[in-house]
Amino acid sequence: MFRPSRFLSLALGLALFAPAAARADALDVQLNDHMESVVKHIKAKGYKNVGVLRFRAQKGTGSERFDVGPINGNLAERVENLLVMHASSKDDSMKPAFGVIHDAGAAAAKQKVGLWYSKPAERKKLFGVDYPLAWDVKAKVKADAFVTGKAAMSADLKKTTVTLEAFDARSGEKLAKVAEFTMDTDRNLVRDFNVPYTLTKDQKVALARSRAKARNQEEGQKVEQQTNEVVLQQAQKVQQQQQKKQKVQPTEQPGQPDGPATTQTVGGIRLKITAGGTEVTPAPGASQSGQYQMPCPAAGTPIVFMLENTTDKELGVVLKVGGLNTIGEQREPAEQCRKWLVPAGKTYKIEGYHTGEKFDSVKKFTVMSKDEATQANTQLQDAVDLIEMVVYESGGKQPDGEMAISRGANARGIRGDKEKKARSGGFQALQQTLMKDGRWSRTRGRDGEMTIGPAKEGTGGPAPQEKDFPSPVEVKNLKIRIGSGTSQPVQVDPPQK
Repeated sequence: MFRPSRFLSLALGLALFAPAAARADALDVQLNDHMESVVKHIKAKGYKNVGVLRFRAQKGTGSERFDVGPINGNLAERVENLLVMHASSKDDSMKPAFGVIHDAGAAAAKQKVGLWYSKPAERKKLFGVDYPLAWDVKAKVKADAFVTGKAAMSADLKKTTVTLEAFDARSGEKLAKVAEFTMDTDRNLVRDFNVPYTLTKDQKVALARSRAKARNQEEGQKVEQQTNEVVLQQAQKVQQQQQKKQKVQPTEQPGQPDGPATTQTVGGIRLKITAGGTEVTPAPGASQSGQYQMPCPAAGTPIVFMLENTTDKELGVVLKVGGLNTIGEQREPAEQCRKWLVPAGKTYKIEGYHTGEKFDSVKKFTVMSKDEATQANTQLQDAVDLIEMVVYESGGKQPDGEMAISRGANARGIRGDKEKKARSGGFQALQQTLMKDGRWSRTRGRDGEMTIGPAKEGTGGPAPQEKDFPSPVEVKNLKIRIGSGTSQPVQVDPPQK
């Protein structure tokens, strides 16, 4: 069996190849800047334990929804992680000033709390549930308050406004605005809101070349801004086409500039899926946007993915199953994930999530019920029935002596295969892991107060010593939804003791 660590690239993507400091996630930086207001509110109210619930989202003049896209779930996760980082007591930084509940939505769902936002009676039930602490999941606490909110993208897509709200039992469960900010929409927000867009291959190659030529932080930032502008322009173009109810040609389909992908040809990779040893053939969905459907195998069925490179060049592949990258269970966007590098003419067999320091431990895929999968992690409920594959070509050689940087500061959480250990080591251990993995640093101001911000270049440990794949250029992507039913084949068996 091959050792997967030999065939991984650094987690690089658009505008992340500049040799200067890594790009921070703009939304997470804004959330971090406004955490002080949230923490002050928590302390002023005397809350002992606080949970974070799923956010609402709104696109343009549409209605507020809890199922717009990944933004609904990952905003809750990011706010929870930032609360942990900001929860230190002023008198003793090793101890928390208040408790932070882990994945409050999942615990509430398990204990049969219904539509808490629209039904006051259900919202009241939230305060009777037993919740796990973020740094001690075996401990059970009651919630004094909850943080939630709303993310709204403007009709022209240019601006996104995030509102942070809190409520407790004493106020009759009424939501109170705690903080609000408006920011320029970037490509991460475009993806998280499920806004379709097309980048042609020429655009991708041009951006990759600009990225490779960047020699300092200022040039890297210019490429980053250029990338966001191109993505936003393309998203606006697709939106205008949809509004005019014009039929979009295959060359203009979101994410599919050369025509829709099929399992037989995803940018040069042939995908084969077997369930219990029998091949499963996904069928095209109603649209031609690369969205496919596949029937749901029986519960407990082992699932295997075969990636065959049919070209004469090495290709990079991100394979996400149930919202998690098959390398390290990363939750980041595909462009920021580690990639399988499949040599020309070779076939890789992926039987589960590769975890551990050397990615040589495998948690095998199997079928579980959708309810079980959703309750296991409510923040990923938008993707528990989704298989996503993105294929990359190398856009050029990396300049000699330059080290690529994987990603900047973000609050999207701990790598999946490291999370269990981090959440069993106590408050300080979890806080330090979140800051290190998310590339945050703590500094003391003149007033003696500690502040948290994106770490400077060089912090957070060395870059992974894995095979390089310079300037990845996305060639094609394929998404497969598991058919409706009681189960879907995109989850992993519970870890064995």
